[in-house]
Amino acid sequence: MAILFAVGVLAVPSPAVPDPAGVKNIGNGAGVQFIGGECLSSADCASACCAFNNNGGGICSGVGAQFQNGKTGCGFGDNGAAAPATGNVASGSVDTSAPGSQNVGTGNGQQFITGQCLSDADCASSCCAGPKGACSAAAVAFDSGKTGCGFVGTA
Repeated sequence: MAILFAVGVLAVPSPAVPDPAGVKNIGNGAGVQFIGGECLSSADCASACCAFNNNGGGICSGVGAQFQNGKTGCGFGDNGAAAPATGNVASGSVDTSAPGSQNVGTGNGQQFITGQCLSDADCASSCCAGPKGACSAAAVAFDSGKTGCGFVGTA
């Protein structure tokens, strides 16, 4: 009986709950809120994606993760605007309109997870995942169509 209870309770996915540490970045439109922080629109987020969460609010998300953990996509607070582009940029070319573009190709390890990269050296996580070059946590470098760390592109 205890096993059935544990399986039933533990199998329920937990909702995406915003991290309270970024409260100063909520609603300021400065584009500095981290992934997992609360947002009122995509303008708050460094990733340019304020996803709808199942708690009725917004949470900054990587574009590739906008439908995970109960989130229902980018666009919260954006008056129904479409989600940002999901990497239609050709491998290797720098998308200067994307958040974090100043960190692409520098090799300084300052790019955030989901940000564009040309090598592992660009990423704070030390993992630039293919096939399009996006900083990733090594633990999920093969998830959602990614081909693992070690992507190399040219500017």
